[in-house]
Amino acid sequence: MIAAATARALALGRRRGVSRGLLGRSDLWLLVGAMSWGLRGLRRALWPARPAVRTKLRMRPGERLAVTAGPPRRRR
Repeated sequence: MIAAATARALALGRRRGVSRGLLGRSDLWLLVGAMSWGLRGLRRALWPARPAVRTKLRMRPGERLAVTAGPPRRRR
């Protein structure tokens, strides 16, 4: 819950930093936007998103593997 709120706050800071800082000429929002973009880059550099490994199989020649996808996750 806290991570989601932080992500929303950083996204808001990035949006307002661009719209009010770069386009609106507000130094405060430009600083907030720069810090938000910097934190996003730092987070991606330190903790890269990796897909979760669900299972590992050892297959023999002639065996088949069917890959299916479940329903998409709901977004808030």
